Amino acid sequence: MKYHHGNLKENLIEQASIACEEFGWENISLRNLAKQLEVSQTAPYRHFETKEDLLAEVAAKGFRMMNDDMNKASNFLENGLAYCDFALKYQNTYDLMFGSYLGSFTQYPILMDASLTVFITLEKNLKDHFINLGHYDVSKEIIDEKAISVWAFMHGIVGILRKTERASKNDLTNENPIKIMINLSTNNWDKYIKKSINNILSI
Repeated sequence: MKYHHGNLKENLIEQASIACEEFGWENISLRNLAKQLEVSQTAPYRHFETKEDLLAEVAAKGFRMMNDDMNKASNFLENGLAYCDFALKYQNTYDLMFGSYLGSFTQYPILMDASLTVFITLEKNLKDHFINLGHYDVSKEIIDEKAISVWAFMHGIVGILRKTERASKNDLTNENPIKIMINLSTNNWDKYIKKSINNILSI
């Protein structure tokens, strides 16, 4: 098989990203990717020593995509919606990004840098948010604290939305707590997220 020298690394990351969403990161193998890209079975190992090294690149790409989406938001409250939209659209990638499979991000500098970029974006947009409200002297300590709280909230709400998404397929009564959450997530979840973020940001 022909080895496509020069762009194989990028092709492997792209193909692995697609496979992650289609089949789950657990089912990705370097051998299968090599077969799909019509290269030798050993060619991928010239760029990635292990499957984990490749998946770290996939997760890093996910963080960059999330960061791009958040940067397109018109204000800080919209950042929360962009985060949740990404998490719901790319669920397998999101699980890889925040799951325990890859262990500590310190093992993968590119993954550490990509995840840190998202937090820096949150910090910057949050600082701009406070300035727009006339709060010019908010300390970095408070901004960091609020940014972490917002991130934790968004991560938690994604879990709830995904649970209710699966539960919505069941026949539940309107009084069931899960049914109540389903109604919230399908009808008013964007309003709820913005209101909750506003509550977190109060100073």
